[in-house]
Amino acid sequence: MKTIVDRIGKPALLEQTAEECTELAHACLKEARRLRGENPTPKSTPECWLAISEELTDLQICIEMLEAAGYHGDPAIADVKRQRMVQRLDEAGK
Repeated sequence: MKTIVDRIGKPALLEQTAEECTELAHACLKEARRLRGENPTPKSTPECWLAISEELTDLQICIEMLEAAGYHGDPAIADVKRQRMVQRLDEAGK
């Protein structure tokens, strides 16, 4: 049986992933606005959370398909990035 990637191709998968990243970013920005209350949004807390959940799920599916297509994250790079984030927070006194 053909996989989704076999059916749509890697370029379409990459485009879909980029689209889902953008949609998740928009949902996160909307929730940040709601949390801060500085630039009010008409979306309620449940609406913001649902949007983030849906977009995160879409992105997780894309990540699974990317991995099936041979693209993989690197745990060593993830460790370095986490350490760098902690170091920056420490330096900022947070």
